[in-house]
Amino acid sequence: MMEAPFFRFLQPCSLGNKKAMIRTKKILSFLLLILFFGACAPIMADTHSRLDGDHVANITRMFLRHHFSRQTFDDAHSAEMLRRYLKRFDPGHYYFLKSDIDEFNKFSHLLDNRIRRGNIDIAFTVFDRFLMRFRRRVEKVEPVLRKSFDMNRDETFLLARDKAPYPVSREAADRQFRKRLKREFLELTLGGDDNRKAGEALRRRYRSLKFRWENFFRLDVVTAFLNAFTNSYDPHSSYMSPDDYENFNISMRLSLEGIGATLRWEDGITIITKIIPGGAASREGTLKPEDKIVAVAQGTNGPWADVTNRRLIDVVKLIRGHRGSTVRLSFLRREKGLTERRLKVSIVRDKIILKEGEAKGRVEERRLTGVKRPFRIGVITLPSFYVDFSSRALDPGEQKRSSRDVEIILRRFVEQKVDGVILDLRNNGGGGLDEAVSMAGLVLHRGPVVMVKDLWNPIQMLNNPHSRPVYRGPLVVLINRYSASASEIVAGALQDYGRAIVVGDRATFGKGTVQKIFPLPNEMGALKTTVAKFYRPGSSSTQHRGVEADIVLPSLNNHLEIGESSLDNALPWDTVRRSNFRPWASLEAVLPILRESSALRVKNNAYFNQVKKDVANYLRRKNRKAVTLRRIIDEDREAKREAKLREARKASSSGGETGEDIPLEETLRITMDFIRLMQSESARSIATDGN
Repeated sequence: MMEAPFFRFLQPCSLGNKKAMIRTKKILSFLLLILFFGACAPIMADTHSRLDGDHVANITRMFLRHHFSRQTFDDAHSAEMLRRYLKRFDPGHYYFLKSDIDEFNKFSHLLDNRIRRGNIDIAFTVFDRFLMRFRRRVEKVEPVLRKSFDMNRDETFLLARDKAPYPVSREAADRQFRKRLKREFLELTLGGDDNRKAGEALRRRYRSLKFRWENFFRLDVVTAFLNAFTNSYDPHSSYMSPDDYENFNISMRLSLEGIGATLRWEDGITIITKIIPGGAASREGTLKPEDKIVAVAQGTNGPWADVTNRRLIDVVKLIRGHRGSTVRLSFLRREKGLTERRLKVSIVRDKIILKEGEAKGRVEERRLTGVKRPFRIGVITLPSFYVDFSSRALDPGEQKRSSRDVEIILRRFVEQKVDGVILDLRNNGGGGLDEAVSMAGLVLHRGPVVMVKDLWNPIQMLNNPHSRPVYRGPLVVLINRYSASASEIVAGALQDYGRAIVVGDRATFGKGTVQKIFPLPNEMGALKTTVAKFYRPGSSSTQHRGVEADIVLPSLNNHLEIGESSLDNALPWDTVRRSNFRPWASLEAVLPILRESSALRVKNNAYFNQVKKDVANYLRRKNRKAVTLRRIIDEDREAKREAKLREARKASSSGGETGEDIPLEETLRITMDFIRLMQSESARSIATDGN
């Protein structure tokens, strides 16, 4: 299952409808936040839907009317659109020739005018040329692999080819592609494969790529073309194909109707990866992970449809269906040895709740030296700010939503008399804007949680909807570089109010923009458009900069090119006037004490010391533009030697940190220090409940 964005669903304003624009102020709290951290993933589209040039022209006009930047579709955006479209197919410059690029660049300042007239021929010209070049490269895989690579020949490999010149001839492209195969072969053998397994893995890899591109249909091409257009304005706007739109809705409501299994595609075969506990397939009991689905039939008597060498999305659509309907699967299961037995199963589809995406709470007990009673700390893990919009429309009081689930957990923590709470927002990419506002309100008094600025209205305050906080005790928010959007709203508001200490990576992702979904007619998917920016109560946007941690833990993420600032065409950081809010507390006096105690523990922690070594190794290699074959082999040998030493140290140590979540463990210790400080007489005069 592909990773899906989380954001708020809205009925669109119709084109040219001024009244709808006026209503924007009333419905601003229904704007949405998203999880995507960059350009859209490869799109598997519904081949029965058809976007033509006129549709593309209308979609671009709709986008330009609503996009926050208010920039026109000019020659500069035309050139950027072409660049992104070419990068979509050949990011490493292995397939197109320089002559191809020179030919395409003649259109770099013409796309804006052509698209306005409904002319999208260049999209198909580029893709057809790519497919021709790609097939020629793939034809070389088998002949190259039949010859053994000379590992004694020390060659140099470019580490980043996105800015490398395109090959000037087919022969030059063949030579560069051979070096690519050699490096991929080397990586597989260094990873543990013998030569035979490495060769077969590469053959499967390129067979899969060939299948993928040869099954890239007309709608897929137009989708990629539209996304090159939207991403020339910002990295979070996109066209969503019908299948992507459906997957988005599933991810938002954390439920779907089907058999309850996750699937993957390998070399033409759909394989079961996991049976979801409690789902229809789990209750029926026949299917197991690694079973290979070869045919699907509908109902009790429907004909069998062969699904070998079919796209995964097409197989998924055959297996999914309405609750209570029947689907039959024919599958292969490997028996003892190498034999495979063909089996059949009939399953009644049901509603599947995706429990892994729900908020979870648990109480951790930890002791400190010299303290008789163990500290009891509630930990809430929140993967996303989800909400079931379809249920909300039918029964507003009963819809599935993250803020309600977290409220239940917090009330249970209060009953259990926990000493403190950690809200773990690591890897939480965002979700519904109103969910973020509601969740922050569970631990705050009345006041603004976030400010939103769009094209048509003055800045709006979105206030805490709760009359009083559910939990008033010590609070710590754990973040990393992948905490984005709604996560940053919550972390930023709690930090501005002095309500919580933020711990983790240096800063969050830095996505401070708001997207709105415009469903398109005739089941042609949806348009996701950046329509606003949000700001913390203290005036700052989280765009680019994110929410900075009060206590920073060592992490490789702090040095990797992750976050909004690393994305092309991201909107700039700015500020607005500070909102009028009453702080919960002042934590300035306790933070230096907490930082000092944490730094001492981190200094003596084997895990964090290894992280520091990993960072040093990364920084040493970061600016290298090329690497030799001998360097790759030597560095792999050194990495394996260090790994063996680490395992030996673990085996000889009496500590119990192996397998633990060390950043969380350190956050638990920070929380205990925080609790002790807040309980002291001196702290009570420093930081007090704002109520």
